[in-house]
Amino acid sequence: MKVAVVMTCCNEEAYIAQAVRSVTAQTCSASVEEIVVVDDGSQDNSRQVLAELAREDSRIRVLHAHGVGLPAARNLGIRASSAPLVAFLDGDDLWRSDKLELQLTAFANPRVSLVYSDYIDFTKSDLSDALLVNVRRFSSETPHTLAEYFVHDGPIVPSTTIIARSIFEDVGLFDEQMRVGEDTEMFLRIAERAQFQHVPGGLAFKRRHARQITRSLERLLPMNIALTERFVQRNPSLREFAGQRLSRRYARVGHDCAQHGQGLVAFSYLSRAVSHAPFFWRTYAYLALLMLPMRVRSWTLRRGKRLFHGGVQRLRATSYAR
Repeated sequence: MKVAVVMTCCNEEAYIAQAVRSVTAQTCSASVEEIVVVDDGSQDNSRQVLAELAREDSRIRVLHAHGVGLPAARNLGIRASSAPLVAFLDGDDLWRSDKLELQLTAFANPRVSLVYSDYIDFTKSDLSDALLVNVRRFSSETPHTLAEYFVHDGPIVPSTTIIARSIFEDVGLFDEQMRVGEDTEMFLRIAERAQFQHVPGGLAFKRRHARQITRSLERLLPMNIALTERFVQRNPSLREFAGQRLSRRYARVGHDCAQHGQGLVAFSYLSRAVSHAPFFWRTYAYLALLMLPMRVRSWTLRRGKRLFHGGVQRLRATSYAR
């Protein structure tokens, strides 16, 4: 099946060429029908870089917007493309060279409308701190996708996804009124109608840097509370799971605050997590960590993260990004 790749760019001149070339270098490059890059008002040299890339490959089309925001930029790319499958890639992220080859076969199942994968988290350009993040695995056999995703929320990273165009015609496009969380909101709407399919492996590289809006979980909490209320209203059967969902969000925020040295704030959020779901074990693990001295806590978390997710060796990660 043919794929339209929708990319977004805003002041990413340092990264956008590598991102685009990770698409054109796919092992099944012939499946890529079009690459639509929406430059949302970049003030750096992104426009010039994109113009050079478009001269290199006729499949690349650049659309220019003026600060419309990420959801609207993605919608522009969806509307401007026509292939039956739509893959997303943020302008500062990368794909592994076999991402599409491994994921496209999942659409042989007509019940599947969204395919996604694990990802590799990194901050350093040489990938020396690359970390494989294994996400929750949904499949076409998951019996209650909506309830499961509502409670656990993946995370499903947009740069790992391919989505059937037909589901957009059914559930609509990204909510342009949202500034954060628009991907989760979209995936919840898809889960109301269709199945997800996880493809194992770190098939995308997700770059973390200081200016990203998602860096603070506390800032995302009001959005998560609003999404919980919205989807309980849309699906009353989710009401019994609302406490579990909120407990997990409060626990994550509390844990994030603890990592930034905000002990009292962390304790407050973790207490709320307990009140919403007293039997969620991870909250108590976070409370136990909170009691440790900061230096010991940081060491424990670093070790635990490596053991849980699994480190990606530098040479191996570098080969993925070529």
